[in-house]
Amino acid sequence: MESIEFVVVLLMVAVNGVFAAYEIALASVTAARLQLLVDQNRRGASAALEMKHGIEESLAVAQLGITLVGLIAGATGGASATDDLAPRLVSWGLGPLAAEVIAISLVVVPLTGVTIVLGELVPKLFALRNKEWVCLTLSPPMKLFARSVWPLVWLLEGTASWAMDALERIWKPTPHPDARTEAAEIQELRAIVGLARTSRLIGSREEDIILGAARLASRPLREIMVPADSIHLLSTDQSLSESLIAAHQAMHTRFPVASSHDDPQTICGYVTFKDIVAALRVNPHDPSVRGVLRQILSLDASQPISAALEDLLREHAHIAVVRDESGQVAGMVTLEDIVEELLGDIHDEYDLLPNHIVSAGPGWVIGGGATLPRIREVTGIDLTVATTARYLSAWIIEQLGREPEGGEILHSGRVRALVRKVRRHLVLEAALTLEPEGSPLPD
Repeated sequence: MESIEFVVVLLMVAVNGVFAAYEIALASVTAARLQLLVDQNRRGASAALEMKHGIEESLAVAQLGITLVGLIAGATGGASATDDLAPRLVSWGLGPLAAEVIAISLVVVPLTGVTIVLGELVPKLFALRNKEWVCLTLSPPMKLFARSVWPLVWLLEGTASWAMDALERIWKPTPHPDARTEAAEIQELRAIVGLARTSRLIGSREEDIILGAARLASRPLREIMVPADSIHLLSTDQSLSESLIAAHQAMHTRFPVASSHDDPQTICGYVTFKDIVAALRVNPHDPSVRGVLRQILSLDASQPISAALEDLLREHAHIAVVRDESGQVAGMVTLEDIVEELLGDIHDEYDLLPNHIVSAGPGWVIGGGATLPRIREVTGIDLTVATTARYLSAWIIEQLGREPEGGEILHSGRVRALVRKVRRHLVLEAALTLEPEGSPLPD
């Protein structure tokens, strides 16, 4: 093979690698990532995004380039085999036909191997590891090449689209039943978000928020509502002073108001703590909360949490009653409840549980905010075995498997816990005693 022919073949292999690298890089990079690069005014990003949006045309451009350079490399190598190697083989005693076949094989086989490795595999692996750089660097010249050969690109793209449509009319693969299920899509999103966190584009908190937001559309509102029998109600027949005392004890900001005492089915509106205080200042002789009653939003228990969030935001509401299929009040939900599904528990000043540990007779009166290691250190009662809870309140709720109620008694091994006070579904205070060894366990 003459030196000029050898240079041409190597050049074609290199150009083949450029087209192959661009093809795989453009297919693997996401349009969202390219849009981000456009917003950052990265050079070549606009051309890359344009080529990504016209991916069918871009693939046709890459294939056209690969085919052209392949033809040039093959023709150059074949000509060298016919002109140089075949006559030498004939001079060694081979027949003309056999000499030509062997000569072509001696050129084409090594050329094919070099093309596969250096013109396909290596460029594609490089492009997969550096897809953004490849796209930004090669998109402008690829865009110019596409314009220069647009009739061929148009013909190839149109032919491919027609063939694909015809094939789908004859046979279309049936997707796996689990391919596009919600669980599969959540798993795919989890993988993408995990990759973003690994790349340090987001943190673990942002990862939890994204995954939590994705689940809001599939979870019904009834999963996070406060049950009707756990709602702290005010009554329309309560005076403002009585309402203020009740509101102060419950430590909430907004309270549903019922026309019948302690009957959530008669909720007719809500009031805020500020409304009560302001009404007492302006008109201390007003006998009830009716004068400051606000209209309360009503939501369906079966609707997705995401839809409930949209309703609350649209109505500028922070609280709503939740009704079941029969129209009965099933519970209540607040904007904070939904936000906590994204961010986790949000503790305000009144969410802080007491952490006192006071000796009382044979046992101890302990605040729900006391940590289990501190309880063990002070009382000798070890609650840290086989639990993920850190505080006494969380430990009792974990043992019960439900929300606690005041006055109930819990037995765990030799530990006897009496729930003394409950606030906002948390154990405010409990009395712990350690039963003597050998005592019979309660049924």
